[in-house]
Amino acid sequence: MGTDETGRRARLTRRLLWVVLVAALATAPLFLFAEGFEARHVGRVALSNGGAALLGLVLLKVLQKGHVVVVGRTLVFGLLALVAGLASTNGEEVQQNVVNFVLVTVLASVLLGRRALLLVAALAALAMAVIAWRQAHDIEARFESIAQFLPSYAVITLVLWFREAGIAPAAPAAAAAKSPDARDGGAD
Repeated sequence: MGTDETGRRARLTRRLLWVVLVAALATAPLFLFAEGFEARHVGRVALSNGGAALLGLVLLKVLQKGHVVVVGRTLVFGLLALVAGLASTNGEEVQQNVVNFVLVTVLASVLLGRRALLLVAALAALAMAVIAWRQAHDIEARFESIAQFLPSYAVITLVLWFREAGIAPAAPAAAAAKSPDARDGGAD
């Protein structure tokens, strides 16, 4: 990776760390209010939001030392572990937690590249399937639960994969310039 690319990745990583840090701190009061300030919820919010904020702060310090790749990997896999752990113990239907797994998958796409994207997606899909399997009481309900989130999650992952592979639609200006209609003035 060239110096310009490393600098660009470091800036992007720093911005994303700040987003995670601010989101963790800003949403903590919302979660506490929504859950009614029960002691068990206060502990979960302290663990989840506090853990995400602490992870962000530590990784910002590590990033200052130039460890861009290590920081990206630690952020993505740390958040994946946090999301999977919380989703498996919060007692909510797994479908309510899918958006958190999608967030981690998007971060993997942006920070880590194609191979890591597939690894994160596979681990997240496995975690969601295991959680859904444990929550349902009969085989039909288990498969129904998994069928509610897995196809959409797979499509999101494929969209990210294609984007990383460079298989994305052309920018509107570039597409218009290449269009036969644009070259001949659009006349039929």
